[in-house]
Amino acid sequence: MYRENSPRLTKKARLTTLERDTIGIHLIETLELSMKLQFLLLALLVPFAACGDDGSGSSIRDGAPGQQSDATIVIDEESRVAQYIRSTTYSKMVLEIDSVPGFEPRAAAQSKLLGQLDSILDKPDGITVVNDGTLTSRGEDHAWTDAELFALADENFDLAVDDQTIKMHVLFIDGSSARDTNSGRILGLAWSNTHLVMFKQTIEDTCSSNLTPPLLRESLCEGAEFSIWLHEVGHLLGLVNTGLSMVNDHQDEERGAHDVSDACVMYWAYEGEAAVDVLRDRLIGGNQEALEFDAECLADIAAVRDAP
Repeated sequence: MYRENSPRLTKKARLTTLERDTIGIHLIETLELSMKLQFLLLALLVPFAACGDDGSGSSIRDGAPGQQSDATIVIDEESRVAQYIRSTTYSKMVLEIDSVPGFEPRAAAQSKLLGQLDSILDKPDGITVVNDGTLTSRGEDHAWTDAELFALADENFDLAVDDQTIKMHVLFIDGSSARDTNSGRILGLAWSNTHLVMFKQTIEDTCSSNLTPPLLRESLCEGAEFSIWLHEVGHLLGLVNTGLSMVNDHQDEERGAHDVSDACVMYWAYEGEAAVDVLRDRLIGGNQEALEFDAECLADIAAVRDAP
């Protein structure tokens, strides 16, 4: 669970008596402001009705922080994090995608994400995408509140699957977040170890800015979409240390569920324009490598996947 007593940006996600957990929010920030703010909004949620778990996936005991642990990993097979990673309960995974027409995921970004998940998760019967529903556009000027997003997800998470399949819900939408300000815009949101939202219109506006040479804009937008999507999926998988225990200590404790290494897509600054800046610099230099999970994040996933 993300901790509610984080020193920064601790707020309730909606004005009801219900509490929501693990809301990961991605911001476009100036470097000066981003050094002062923790970009991950922390809030508590009641257990999500469709999953019936507390979001925790494993625990590692007797391991010293910062060192390789020989500890026994205790797997909670009822947790959604473990169910995503392991095949014990579910041998298949489906990404249920609902999108506003014109704001669907790029085929290349989607294919790259599936390849990444297939390489790190134990799903012997496959990981697939189902473009399940068409969402009604509320217009490019609409500012989505958290309550509207939660309702949208609940209303559209309806794909029928068999009892060997676990679902991850992905929404691609137009408009923007009601939390956007002149100094910060939200790119993505993840909660309940189940749902994530991609603010595709905001992402496109960012990667297509005048800072990007015209010939590189499509490649940059593809890379940015993949990286933001992977970062949000990482939070649903319990990274970093929020439901998925660490093999080695690599959490940036000051900034919550993020990696201390800037070589990892879960690095805190990559929630904002720094990710786009890094990808742009790479493309200009002839390097098309995407931002992905580093060795530490992969080790955390592998420890749960490969545990007996």
